[in-house]
Amino acid sequence: MAICKILFFLLALCVWCGKCEVFYKRVGDEVSMKCGVDSNSDIDWKFNGESIFSITGKSGTRRKGSSHIAEKASTPGDILKVPRLETRDSGNYFCKQSGKHHTVRVVSAFVKPGPVLLQSSNAELHCDITGDPNTEVQWQRPPNGEEYKEKKQVIHLKSVTSEEAGQWTCLVEKKLKLIVTLTVVGLQTTAVNASKGDNIELPCSLPQSVSQRVVGGRWKADHLPKVSFPNLTNTAGEGLHWHGNDLSKVNFTTGQLSTNFDVTLKKVQSSDDGTFVCTVEFDGGVSLSVETTLRVVDKPSGVKGSNNRKGKPPAVMESLTKEVYGLKLWIWIAVGASSVALIVLIVVIGVVQRRNKRMKKRVRTLRSMRQPLTDKDYCQCDRAEKEVEFGEQARPLPVPRQHRNPRTRTAGPNHTN
Repeated sequence: MAICKILFFLLALCVWCGKCEVFYKRVGDEVSMKCGVDSNSDIDWKFNGESIFSITGKSGTRRKGSSHIAEKASTPGDILKVPRLETRDSGNYFCKQSGKHHTVRVVSAFVKPGPVLLQSSNAELHCDITGDPNTEVQWQRPPNGEEYKEKKQVIHLKSVTSEEAGQWTCLVEKKLKLIVTLTVVGLQTTAVNASKGDNIELPCSLPQSVSQRVVGGRWKADHLPKVSFPNLTNTAGEGLHWHGNDLSKVNFTTGQLSTNFDVTLKKVQSSDDGTFVCTVEFDGGVSLSVETTLRVVDKPSGVKGSNNRKGKPPAVMESLTKEVYGLKLWIWIAVGASSVALIVLIVVIGVVQRRNKRMKKRVRTLRSMRQPLTDKDYCQCDRAEKEVEFGEQARPLPVPRQHRNPRTRTAGPNHTN
């Protein structure tokens, strides 16, 4: 205790003298600290007394120290940069040459036992400043950012309700703001109407997975003392599941459960009309109960009743909504079908391309097999020479006039009939 007081006194003195800076950073942030010396000077950086780097100014030689900070830090010039801050990086950073001290406080905000809580359960909101648990913080509560009365780093919420759900803000020294979101959920159900002889689902579910682990639960109907309902059981080998042997009146899924705790009541009668209670138990002694009302009416004449009021087989739907490796089964089926379709498309494209290549190769082969033309196959065109001959030929002599029209021509002396 005395040592803590001394360190706090030295820190306060350091800040007052102006040679110490205090940085409040989130987990994962980066911090930059300046030594304040010439770039050619030797620089020695230390973290809580352990060497980080020793840099020779003239040669630029850098030697790593024993501190874990050296594995991720960098030193451009006289600046020390520490990325991806963790809670263990909180502490005092010292530059020997300038005598400057820098204090880094890594702040983390979270909810215990988790951000999704059950109604009436307890919760802790943390805004932890590593290395400085006594510094006060300002909490702002939902929905309007109203200031919370307590200014501690850890506040306790008792029997949470929907009023506490929403964003909680933690302000550290008015410099850093961290937000945690709190979700409060409860069991959900609806009233059910059925006709005589129908198989009917009694609904009971959580809207989403919660931080608390389900350890047990049951269905109960005081007006049906002889009806055997299954019990919720959570074991290491089978996980959360229904356990029951009598399926004569109540049917249930035999697979692993997550947030759906429905059961099916077979061939309901007027005697089944009444209130049914679903109870789910969680770690820490928290349990939630919800009531649903069943109303059974006479089946209309001439109308055949369905096996299930929701119009779908409960076993099939339960199987499709079952979680496998964190996702619903129907999502895996959709991904598988899409993958098969993609593979078929790729195969078809490959076959078409291969066929086109074969056709192109065949065309090239046929072209290469054609016989080349010989000299005698070419056309000898002498059109130009003939045009030259015709152009140089002399014009014919004109015909004598007496020879132009034999009918008008006069008979000569040698003319004989």
